[in-house]
Amino acid sequence: MKKVFKVVKWLFLIFVVLFAVAIGYLRFGRVLDGQIYRADYREEALATEFEHEEMYLSLSDQTSIHAALFRPADSVAVKATIMHHAGNGMSINDSQKRFYAPLIQAGYQIFTYERRGYGQSTGKADNSQTLRRDADEIFDQVVRFEAVKNTPIIIWGTSIGGIFATANASSKNEQIAGLIIESAFSSFPAVAQFYASEINLEKFKFIIPLILNNDFPTNREIKKIDKPVVIIHSVEDTKIPFEFSEDIYANANPESTEFWKIEGKHVRGILNYEAEYVDKFDGLLRK
Repeated sequence: MKKVFKVVKWLFLIFVVLFAVAIGYLRFGRVLDGQIYRADYREEALATEFEHEEMYLSLSDQTSIHAALFRPADSVAVKATIMHHAGNGMSINDSQKRFYAPLIQAGYQIFTYERRGYGQSTGKADNSQTLRRDADEIFDQVVRFEAVKNTPIIIWGTSIGGIFATANASSKNEQIAGLIIESAFSSFPAVAQFYASEINLEKFKFIIPLILNNDFPTNREIKKIDKPVVIIHSVEDTKIPFEFSEDIYANANPESTEFWKIEGKHVRGILNYEAEYVDKFDGLLRK
């Protein structure tokens, strides 16, 4: 009996060691990072009705970032510059066709880009920390543009772009006029647990925080922002649950943060509430 107990004990210890090694490999090897940002892309030239400048920004590691600055007509004065962090799988073409018309017509110029490893941008999207640094480096280049230098800057993020926008705003707080995010989530582990069935971990949700780095803790980053913030989320959103934005709002500065609850599908706010949505941007400039 003692021999059986000894064998069982050693087998258990071996299992614990192997489990710890596997967890360490997945977490510190950032195995899941590349899966998070994977998205299909169809190669297409930028086609738009708006005045614009298409560009390729060179980052410090020589990665080339495909970007564009969309501007109002020459007869319209520029109110501010919006730096838009788009959702996963949204190309520059997709974003400008779906979302930008009301804002550009209202006098906003909008800068947007395709994250490394997506669209026409080079590099690999296999490390969240690198992507976070990219956002800050891109911001630093954009604020030096002649067309941007003397304009207020509003950071805007939709869906997964909301976590980039919040992180970007928290590190550039002193340089911005405000932040607007729609359908963002509070952290990668939280949203991964929600989507656990898609990565075959539905029965093992407790493992997710152990293997997935929390490089974008939106519910903590929001605390660092003292500029005006608008958090937007549809109560009917089935892709990113409404509760995630409730968590973000609960951790935000209550004196400078507005929580706008809307209805409709995922990131359809500007389509369903055009005038009110534009007014949220105008409101940041009035504060």
